[in-house]
Amino acid sequence: MSEDLRRPPALAWTFRLALFSLLFLLCVRFLNAASLFPRMPQNTGEFSFRAGKLRDVREIRFEATDGTGLYGWLCGAQRARHRILFCSGNGGNAALNGERMAQVAAALDAQVLVFDYRGYYLSEGHPSEEGLYQDVRGAWLYAHSELGWPAGQSVIWGHSLGAAVALALAADLHDSEERRATLFGAQAPGARALILESPFSSVADMARHRMGFLGLAHWLVYARLDNLSRAKGAALPALVLHGTADEIIPAEMGRRVQAALPQSPPGIWLEGGKHNTLWSSHRQEMTQAIKQFLGAN
Repeated sequence: MSEDLRRPPALAWTFRLALFSLLFLLCVRFLNAASLFPRMPQNTGEFSFRAGKLRDVREIRFEATDGTGLYGWLCGAQRARHRILFCSGNGGNAALNGERMAQVAAALDAQVLVFDYRGYYLSEGHPSEEGLYQDVRGAWLYAHSELGWPAGQSVIWGHSLGAAVALALAADLHDSEERRATLFGAQAPGARALILESPFSSVADMARHRMGFLGLAHWLVYARLDNLSRAKGAALPALVLHGTADEIIPAEMGRRVQAALPQSPPGIWLEGGKHNTLWSSHRQEMTQAIKQFLGAN
């Protein structure tokens, strides 16, 4: 048999290459969607029950800037001294973080708004990076237009993925007037300060950290979420808190973000603190640090 007859047809090789490329792209898309924007199960009854059991906590519903319906909790009394918009981490939701934020509200004499990103638990839509930004802009407008939060007096607090969302909102609020009008579709009041809890330096750095064995894994992540770049241009005072034993985002990333911020006091490095239990394990230290920060800003 001649060599030409033994060689697979060019069409077969083309088909195999196309199939491999398609499977590769599907894997990349799944990796990004599953790791950054997971869709969560819904349990309306349980969440309403939790909210009803806590003092000075009520459920709220509002819209993102593109009209997507969002769900959240408002924790703390209207007469509270401080106003805080809390941006949850990856997979976080109003019910899980709401109980913690109810404690924060009491400890700091604050009213705290915590909400579900689109596609998370009780919010409508499907998660995406741009959706995160539209959601937090909607929460900001709702807090000031419907809840009556005073302009220039509210704090943006973000945890983990939420720190990237908080930094993005802060950047949007200090963009040009024309750009703000495009992003918010309404007058957007400025913010007072930023609190960044367990921030990563960038999604690309996280890919290197978590999947370094894949070599060029960071090239497969299409979400930008570059906290270092945004931190360098931050126009607000910003406090960074990070656990030294964080098993998900290394404290070194938090140190890099803190060093890049133009207006940042020394970072608060909480000895032995883990990623998802920092408040429960270091509540006293966090409360003291945040009170001192807010007192100075």
